[in-house]
Amino acid sequence: MILNIKRILDEGHQDTKIGDFQDLEHLDGIAVSSTSADLYRSKRDDLALFYFRDGANYASVYTKSKIVSENIKWNNKIKSKKIMCLLVNTRNANAFTGKKGFQGLKILAEELSELLTIKQKEDEQSPVKIKTDEILFACTGTIGETFPALKIKSSLSEIINKIKYTQNKYVWIKAAMAILTTDTKPKLAMEECKIGKTNVKVYGIAKGSGMIFPNMATTLGFIFTDAKLSSKILDQLLKKNIESTFNAISVDGDTSTNDMVSIFATGKANNKEINSVKDKKLVEFNKTL
Repeated sequence: MILNIKRILDEGHQDTKIGDFQDLEHLDGIAVSSTSADLYRSKRDDLALFYFRDGANYASVYTKSKIVSENIKWNNKIKSKKIMCLLVNTRNANAFTGKKGFQGLKILAEELSELLTIKQKEDEQSPVKIKTDEILFACTGTIGETFPALKIKSSLSEIINKIKYTQNKYVWIKAAMAILTTDTKPKLAMEECKIGKTNVKVYGIAKGSGMIFPNMATTLGFIFTDAKLSSKILDQLLKKNIESTFNAISVDGDTSTNDMVSIFATGKANNKEINSVKDKKLVEFNKTL
């Protein structure tokens, strides 16, 4: 099924789905962009970029499959506590692609590092150099095909030029649609809650249609929040909640090589510091996840 983004976003069209989604507002500390790298025969967005201009603390949970995609291998090598961007591509899973697949990600990371460092110099008062080990990748699509690194690389300038520092409902829906494969509709949601007395936002987008069992399977899920939480706290919260959510889903009994659920915290809400996952100020946030 081909998703027609113009129809979905056109409130005047009979096929519009715009009313099915919440009015997602701006989330401070993140910039969102999507574009087409022509990975599909039909012209549709197949790349999504989530850029954290001041960095974001993060945690990730990956597939339990013994055989994993090259992007999972890349992400597992990341030692940085802060992430500057996440790049998601569809159509190609970068699995069973060996050293060439991993090298393709290195090429993309080097290009993103250079282009986003230029972006920092253009937009920030105190620019920083973006390092390759501050970049995460998510891939989904066909397994065993050559990873189209050069095709994706040629689209990185465009996707960075399209960065929106202020998001709205349309920007989020476009990004959610860009990560889909065989899904029939984009998946996104937002909630607001409190950490202590501070209001915080929690946004989530996901993709997943088939091969959802056991333990996430071919599911990608990304959670974004403006809460100020350390990577250690995020890791504990994610692992605690994953068992009763993503790891409890089953569709067709198949597992995957690319499963990935990540949470990113920009810290812009500036809530009081949390030192323990048992802190009572986290009760509402934990329920929201």
